[in-house]
Amino acid sequence: MREKIRGVGLEKRDLKNLILLASPIILSNFLQNLYNLADSYYMGKVGGVELATSSFTSPITQMIVGVGGGFAVGGGVIISQLVGKGNREEVIQTNSQLLSINIAVSLCITILSFIFCEKILEFSGASGELLEKSSLYIKFIFLTIPMTFIISAYVTIKNSKGKSMNPLYLIAISTVLNIFLNSLFINKFKLGLYGIGAATLIANIVLGGYCIYELYLKKEIRVEFLKIKKEVFYRILKLGIPSSLTTVTNSLSFIIINVFVVKYGTEVLAAYGVGNRINNIIYVLINGIGTAVAILVGQNVGAGNIKKAKDMLRTGVICGLFVGMVSMVSLFLILNPVVDMFTSDIQIKSHSINYLKIMLVSVIPWAIFQPLAAVFQGTGHTKFGMYCHFGRVWIFRVPFIFIFENVLLLYEFSIWYSMLFSNLFALVFSFVLYKKVDWERKI
Repeated sequence: MREKIRGVGLEKRDLKNLILLASPIILSNFLQNLYNLADSYYMGKVGGVELATSSFTSPITQMIVGVGGGFAVGGGVIISQLVGKGNREEVIQTNSQLLSINIAVSLCITILSFIFCEKILEFSGASGELLEKSSLYIKFIFLTIPMTFIISAYVTIKNSKGKSMNPLYLIAISTVLNIFLNSLFINKFKLGLYGIGAATLIANIVLGGYCIYELYLKKEIRVEFLKIKKEVFYRILKLGIPSSLTTVTNSLSFIIINVFVVKYGTEVLAAYGVGNRINNIIYVLINGIGTAVAILVGQNVGAGNIKKAKDMLRTGVICGLFVGMVSMVSLFLILNPVVDMFTSDIQIKSHSINYLKIMLVSVIPWAIFQPLAAVFQGTGHTKFGMYCHFGRVWIFRVPFIFIFENVLLLYEFSIWYSMLFSNLFALVFSFVLYKKVDWERKI
């Protein structure tokens, strides 16, 4: 008999497997968040408008880069199930196809992003100095898109095979390099936004180049498999498009929220960015658990072990709740000094704390939602995740902003509360869709 954890009903082996896989993913996500925090930190040192630029451009870049993440999710579903089946040749072929598809798509997106850059920023509500500085910074980010898509494919390939330590080492090196270059370009050469953009670009080029080198060196991709094949492309496309649309929908909602936030001034916009960066510290922990659950569910479904796949869901929910509650309480107790790290402006600090006190509550429903969404991914029901996020944004988040702002006159608090209630909706809807999951479904 397998040993269970007393009072919880979890098998120790399941918990161990989840922790071993999730821990490097969580650390990788944390380092990636630290990477973004470094940019925000140095932007705050340059000036208030620069700090607002960071939060303003973030959802735009996330929306664009999210397309590559969506294709990676589609490839990851296939790879994890093939790993479960033990089909090594097909794994290598899918790895190669995923890398090629991501490179091709990224080049197209980079070109289009430069063409429509100014119009995208103006649509988002930028004008004057904010438009000028956002345009400068985001063009550096656009140049990193091909490398970002390559990194996304690399991380998916490694994680789907249970090799989650490899991305951790790589992202750690990239984060240290980015922080070093930011410090050098800002403190020594006084390059301002140019320096922050250049640091991000250089770090991504180094990281992306190494990803291709390592995948080829370790024979996880083959040159003869790099030519895109219709059948593999369509399988990745079928599973990846819903995930891409999910990311695009989420990011588009933040772009629309920017339109509302800008109305209350650059202080509120900067606070919104600071709050999101800090809140993401907890979210990366929970999202890392969700990613691990998706991989383990996919591998067990591929191996035909449905019971074990369902056990991983329960393990993920319990772990997510524990991590979420501990993190939420800990951050709440040190909220003031944490916010002080990002801004010394009294108004920005006040708005940031108000936002975080509301958003920290949403950690609990999110801790349950992520493992459920992981089941949708691991079983190939990526459309279910798309439905949840679409409803979260367009049925609840945006309408609630209008209601809270125009009827209840909550001003910027209308945005904070709408985000909380929309996350609660995502959890309720995910329960409904979970009942419709076909665990035997072939992808």
